[in-house]
Amino acid sequence: MDEALETFIYPEGRAIIEQGDPAMEAYLIESGRVRVSIDKEGKDVELAELGEDQIFGETALFKGSDYGATVTALEETTVIKITPDVLDIKIRLCDPMIRALIKMMMERQRRTNDALIKSQNT
Repeated sequence: MDEALETFIYPEGRAIIEQGDPAMEAYLIESGRVRVSIDKEGKDVELAELGEDQIFGETALFKGSDYGATVTALEETTVIKITPDVLDIKIRLCDPMIRALIKMMMERQRRTNDALIKSQNT
């Protein structure tokens, strides 16, 4: 991985991101495991367990949203921070076809997220 990227180590039981906080960056799991959960009307609901080479917090890459879930380290976990600026640089370096595909998928995901939020608030 690129040496310019920031790496963080979280101990077991530590929240890495919290549901409702402003989404500022996504994370790539370099080692370890995390639990993804949401608070639904006071009840803790597990959505997923993620491990090495998986990404969480991707809502940050769509800019202007909050994290939709809490992510907690299940064991000592090392993550690489991915900011929107870092992602933009990586995308610009891609083959034009791959770049267009990534941008299209990100836009569709952003629109889907916006529609879900709107439907939950009505």
